[in-house]
Amino acid sequence: MRWSELDLEARTWVIPAERAKNGKPHVVHLSDFAVSLLDEVPQFVDCDYVFTTTRWSPVSGFSKALRWLHKHSETSDWHMNDLRRTAASGMARAGVAPYVVEKVLNHVSGTISGVAAVYNRHAYDAERCAALEKWGETLSALVDQN
Repeated sequence: MRWSELDLEARTWVIPAERAKNGKPHVVHLSDFAVSLLDEVPQFVDCDYVFTTTRWSPVSGFSKALRWLHKHSETSDWHMNDLRRTAASGMARAGVAPYVVEKVLNHVSGTISGVAAVYNRHAYDAERCAALEKWGETLSALVDQN
């Protein structure tokens, strides 16, 4: 994530096509929860990375972090992509339609596929925004419990 990709006033993050899994730019709507977290992240002069420990490169060392999490959470056999699965499952549990979850995740196939995908070009922006707000509320409630 880069500061130049964020518009906190519009509450959006635009992931450029060259970094999106499907090669298409993707607009992520930022929930109240996401914006509150971003408000706490320090910004460094001449550094565009939102999450950095060096001030010139993005955060790395995820395998080391995963080992630490496995040890301290007494869990194992999960990967960073499982966070996407958790978000998708959580939004579904909150009543978000599967086709909206797919749009949030920037999937191009799935519920809307075949002929429907050819004709249905709607981006579901309002629905994606509402879905991410619901997910943010879920995360906020979890944080408040601790």
